[in-house]
Amino acid sequence: MKYRPDIDGLRAISVMAVIIFHSGVNLLSGGYVGVDIFFVISGYLITGLVFDEIKKGTFTFTNFYKRRIARLLPSLITTLLLVFVFGFLFYDNNTFDNLGKEIFFSAIGAANLLFAQGVNYFAQESSIRPLVHLWSLGVEEQFYLVWPTILALLAFLKRRNILIIFLLLFFTSLYMAVTSVVDSPITTYFYPQYRAFELITGAITALTIRSGGFKKIKLKKICNEAISYLSLFLIILPMFLLDGNSTFPGVNTLYPCIGTAMLILFSTSTSVSKILSYTPLVFIGLISYPLYLYHNPIISYVHFFKLTVSNGVLLAIVLAISIPLSWLTYRYIEMPIRKLAHKRNKSPAAYIIPLVASLVSFAGVGIYVAKSNGLGERFKLLNSFAYQVTEHSGTTFHTYFSRGMNISANSNGKILFVGDSLMQQYVYPISKALGIDASNVDTVTRGGCVLLKGVDFIDKFSDISCNDLRAELYMINTQYEYVVISQSWDSYDQSIKNIDVFNKTIPHQMWTPFINSTLEHFKTISANIIVIGSHLKVEGTSELSPTIFLSEKYYKTQLGSLRVSNTGDIPRSNLFFSQWGEDDVLVIHPSDIWSLNNGTFKLHDTEWSFFSDSQHASHISTEFVVKKIKSILLNKKPAYISKGQ
Repeated sequence: MKYRPDIDGLRAISVMAVIIFHSGVNLLSGGYVGVDIFFVISGYLITGLVFDEIKKGTFTFTNFYKRRIARLLPSLITTLLLVFVFGFLFYDNNTFDNLGKEIFFSAIGAANLLFAQGVNYFAQESSIRPLVHLWSLGVEEQFYLVWPTILALLAFLKRRNILIIFLLLFFTSLYMAVTSVVDSPITTYFYPQYRAFELITGAITALTIRSGGFKKIKLKKICNEAISYLSLFLIILPMFLLDGNSTFPGVNTLYPCIGTAMLILFSTSTSVSKILSYTPLVFIGLISYPLYLYHNPIISYVHFFKLTVSNGVLLAIVLAISIPLSWLTYRYIEMPIRKLAHKRNKSPAAYIIPLVASLVSFAGVGIYVAKSNGLGERFKLLNSFAYQVTEHSGTTFHTYFSRGMNISANSNGKILFVGDSLMQQYVYPISKALGIDASNVDTVTRGGCVLLKGVDFIDKFSDISCNDLRAELYMINTQYEYVVISQSWDSYDQSIKNIDVFNKTIPHQMWTPFINSTLEHFKTISANIIVIGSHLKVEGTSELSPTIFLSEKYYKTQLGSLRVSNTGDIPRSNLFFSQWGEDDVLVIHPSDIWSLNNGTFKLHDTEWSFFSDSQHASHISTEFVVKKIKSILLNKKPAYISKGQ
């Protein structure tokens, strides 16, 4: 294929739009469409390359994937290495655990499948995930797995028939995206079947530009100019008009995709082509791939260190670091390997095997980090105090209990706990306060899981299915002395499909029908139900997270900075949950557990924090929590203490 510098210029516009969007500059609220432009360009180039080689009789799958490996892996491996090293040095166990999962899925070309399980690409928290942008690379890699085979099977048909098939695939994918995006916006955003029409737009463009009929079209220069500017308008305008609330992908995606296709078809020798061929734009386009890979980790690290800079300054920081780094990668890593891949007399083993082996190694390292709970042993070797913090930040739940469905025949129907990780932190303290041995405790629980009856839940990626847990839970007919229910009441609104829109505007009110159904069910198997209400949110815990560089002096100093950030919401939240307090239902407000008589909250013991993060209590707090729960029970339900003991 003949090299076109204007396509590199278009790449530059695309990558800059994405970087500006990720930097939070409001002016380009729809800058994420830069990824869709990349998809069209990729579909155009790959289809044209494969189609031309098939027609010449020189195409082989070996050569195709050899070139893809040489093109994609050097910068990807460099990115994964940099992100891993940063996480190893600065992340606590939980954050490093999550990064391990992301490294594993990114290394196997499936990052989009991981993030489709529950990451809102437009939510603020996604900006501090260094690899979330690799979802698009996952889509492209999955496209590369199937598209060459499809082209090889279709190559001997007439171009008209191939075009018809491409159009059928295009409209099928577009229809799937349009019909799915309303009910399942996160899944639709990340899954390849809903993005295929964008890549196929590029494929149709490649086929059209090679057709005899198109080559015969001779438009006047003014027409080409008009079409070129219209194309640029369709590409750029959505960057300003769309935002995170726009329905996407779907019809809105067509504007930049059609604009890109028209630009490729009609912009040759136009003033738009000359603009896009401007040397600085071509330079950015040439390094656009490593630039795309590097920019988001840099943004995430600025957020990680809580640097208070404006979005414009953040953008300047990102460009100042990522552009030189991308050029060095392109010049000294990417290009030498790509040149080797194009030498027909050069054995691919010299570079393919090391690249693939490196990627497989990262996949292995990622899964090991995830399976080892964030590689906590690194602190034992490199920072003994940080290791102590890790040990003291653990939870009593994982010491005595385990996730999932744990219903024992030996529990004697004493107590059942139901909920997510915020419920888990109270399992041992409540059991101990009631005088119930851990062997007599049943649990149905998983982090990030809503187990209330009647919930239609969009589950995240996990080895334990939340929906299966819920289905099994409400088939239990064991009679219990106590049932305890809780969860994070401030989360999950994006994960519940059957919440009334009106109720979403009232804090916690959306849970009312589900709480009613849940209590109605459990009243049939227990006469004593405990509901734990709205949980505290503690600021300052991130400063206490164990890292390789954490010092004891700094940790002790920061203990005094801990504070409850949602005190203004507590009275209203407590009033909401108090409506269920009746003879057979006891409501425990976490604010009552952690509060002191002087109106403050007990958040540490001057040596160690009682909270491992903003909402989860550490095992150091156990003795304090047990005493407070006993006091609450003696005050509200003294019979509970006598029953348990």
